[in-house]
Amino acid sequence: MVSPLLCALVTLLSAPQHSPEGLPDKTKVQFGSYQAELRVPPEGLFAGEETDIEFRVTDTREKDPVEDGFKGVGAIQATAEITMPSMPGMPSAKPKVHREGVPGDYGIEAFFPHGGAYQIKLQLKMPDGSEHVASFSVTVKDERSNTVVRLPYYLKIVGTTGWKADQERTLNLRVINSKTGLTNKAFDVAHEQRFHLLIASKDLNWFRHEHPVMASDGTWSLPFTFPAGGDYWIYGDVAPSGEGSRVLIAKLTVAGSKPTWGTRIPMNTRASDGGLTAVLFKTEPIEIGKSTVLGVRLTSRGRPAGDTVPWLGAAGHMMIFHQDGKTVVHSHPSEDEGSHALVKQGTIEFSARFPKAGLYKVYVQALWHGKVRTFGFGLEVK
Repeated sequence: MVSPLLCALVTLLSAPQHSPEGLPDKTKVQFGSYQAELRVPPEGLFAGEETDIEFRVTDTREKDPVEDGFKGVGAIQATAEITMPSMPGMPSAKPKVHREGVPGDYGIEAFFPHGGAYQIKLQLKMPDGSEHVASFSVTVKDERSNTVVRLPYYLKIVGTTGWKADQERTLNLRVINSKTGLTNKAFDVAHEQRFHLLIASKDLNWFRHEHPVMASDGTWSLPFTFPAGGDYWIYGDVAPSGEGSRVLIAKLTVAGSKPTWGTRIPMNTRASDGGLTAVLFKTEPIEIGKSTVLGVRLTSRGRPAGDTVPWLGAAGHMMIFHQDGKTVVHSHPSEDEGSHALVKQGTIEFSARFPKAGLYKVYVQALWHGKVRTFGFGLEVK
């Protein structure tokens, strides 16, 4: 969801370990006479899990009198920022940093919403008053399917009964802090909104992207009408202040007649909406657990449609849903000159990631001739 961090006076010390993304992890840096080392757990980092990542800061001018190595530096004032360079516009996370029991050892209370390559930047104010920056690169693996985790936040639907198809009603939602049980009221803005509400039928073939309004008590509200009876996925793409973006998931059952649309995900790479046609393409074979590029070529009357305009701060939006409804990626194009040039030629490219095998429903949205156009595609990833 962010430009690569720049870090001055930092030298790579450790041998690079190549990640599944093909990028080297960077876990040890030196600044002046000090050294900082990020201690990634032996099993690695996993998406969807709160992890206490330790780091140690030492003074290379002094040997530790007890342990083999340099002496730890205590009483450092440290702040952390976590970003994902491949996801432009994703709010950064600013996790808490605490001191451990050993001088020089500290912990970062980190949470990664999905797999991929992340950067962790530490602002360090040393006991001598000097200030330094240490920047690390880490790879986060996709969710562990056999591990039950408690997410820091969950999405609560206020009033889950009595819903009927073709009847407008106000959908009320709250983002709840799992530890305190309290409703969260502070959110960072991501692509011009603090809450991106994604609603999809259980089969994923019906979809809406909306933006509810928050009341003073933290309740997000939106008048809404469901088109048919059945189960629906309710996704809240939010960024609790300072904690980074994440997609929270809830389910809602609606009474009424069966859907008029097909309930199997069709394997299609071409779709049209309002005179605009989109063809989905990939630049290379899709590999599970690796970032890839998915794009759409837009045409109108057989000619490239290079006259789309930004919507919600981006040239387009891509939502990727696994067939189980539990894995969701909300992606946007890069904001560089090359990307802008492609848009003018009718092509929008997105960074995409498929964490597991199966069928996927992919929705792309773009603003064209005053209206948001929505295109649905089907992909199978093996």
